[in-house]
Amino acid sequence: MGFCRKTSNAKEEGKKEAVYLRKKITLVRAITLTIGTIVGSGIFIAPKGVLKNSGNVGLSLVVWLACGVLSLFGALSYADLGTSITKSGGHYIYLLETLGPLPAFLRLWAEFVMIRPANIAVVSLAFGRYLIEPLFA
Repeated sequence: MGFCRKTSNAKEEGKKEAVYLRKKITLVRAITLTIGTIVGSGIFIAPKGVLKNSGNVGLSLVVWLACGVLSLFGALSYADLGTSITKSGGHYIYLLETLGPLPAFLRLWAEFVMIRPANIAVVSLAFGRYLIEPLFA
């Protein structure tokens, strides 16, 4: 997304130009956003723990496959919600339309107070670990 300036008429030369964001997602940006959202940072942290706790490579691949199938079910559920509820707003609108205002409000506040900060903390810790590990290991 880049910033653009609206073109002005001759009458509006003395006024400030408005700055706005272009609503443009190219195919490459859409693919990288989708992969980044699906894969996230867990792919850099989880393989070692899964292999360590499963005991062998075959079982760890089965665990990864099972988790992939579960993720696929979640993605298909969101695809169905996204096509049947066309309003923008994500989780909030889906819960508002299906369960009512109270669950939607509670989910929104849980996202704001607990889920997003915890996610940012985990990603920051993983980034810090992988940034420092080559330098001091």
